[in-house]
Amino acid sequence: MGRSFDSQAATYDQRAGLPARVGCAVARAVLGLAEAQPGDVVVEVGAGTGQIGQWFAHESVRYVGCDLSPGMLYRFRRRLDRWGETRTLLVADGNQGWPCRDATARVIFSSRAIHLLHLEHVVAETLRVAHPRGALLLVGRVQRPTTSLQSQMQYQLQRLLRHYGLPAGTGEQYQQRLMAHCCQCGAEALIPVVVARWRVASTPGDAIAAWRDKPGLSGLDPPAALKHAILTELASWAEATFGGLERQVESEVAYALQGVRLRYTAQR
Repeated sequence: MGRSFDSQAATYDQRAGLPARVGCAVARAVLGLAEAQPGDVVVEVGAGTGQIGQWFAHESVRYVGCDLSPGMLYRFRRRLDRWGETRTLLVADGNQGWPCRDATARVIFSSRAIHLLHLEHVVAETLRVAHPRGALLLVGRVQRPTTSLQSQMQYQLQRLLRHYGLPAGTGEQYQQRLMAHCCQCGAEALIPVVVARWRVASTPGDAIAAWRDKPGLSGLDPPAALKHAILTELASWAEATFGGLERQVESEVAYALQGVRLRYTAQR
């Protein structure tokens, strides 16, 4: 959110999809941590193609998924149509007011998207929509070992961004700042939970292509020529480091949830 991912909608699941069992496990873990009851409102910010949201839609909660990309939500709706489910999916910019009434949400959830939004706005909207009897803000991300291909390439990308004078940062760093801001407002930090682990195989070329197809670069919006120059340098580094852009490297990845519990005192 904050920028449309319509250009990626058709290939997003193939490029960055979670195994179905992982999406299901994440949804169940979110609802379990929140001790969600039938009728509780679950808001997903950056719902995308519904890799996780589809599983919320099968539960008895009131699910609201929002995303800036109509293309992403179109594919989410097709998932729900196949299962005969009807839930609320809304095109909305997460950097604007979220499509949820004040003090109604028992769960605010985002997976691999919230770092694209303005941090202060996320905190303000979370506190606005959180139910006064208590709510959870939960953020999910994929974790990789520092030795994995993706982690090494991400590290090198951040180095190149800094080299060109851009304010490099990671989604993990954003997430830590978000949790700290919420705790300063009276929220209680939860112990992070690893929901699932699995193995993936990827190539340096896959990572380069994914970054090339994304709007912007690592949450920034460099000029197109600069983005091209950075990715060209990154490709040269990866080819030398891994012995070719098409060399396949396997590693274990995990999906983790981190969050805070919001209470009445955190909202006033």
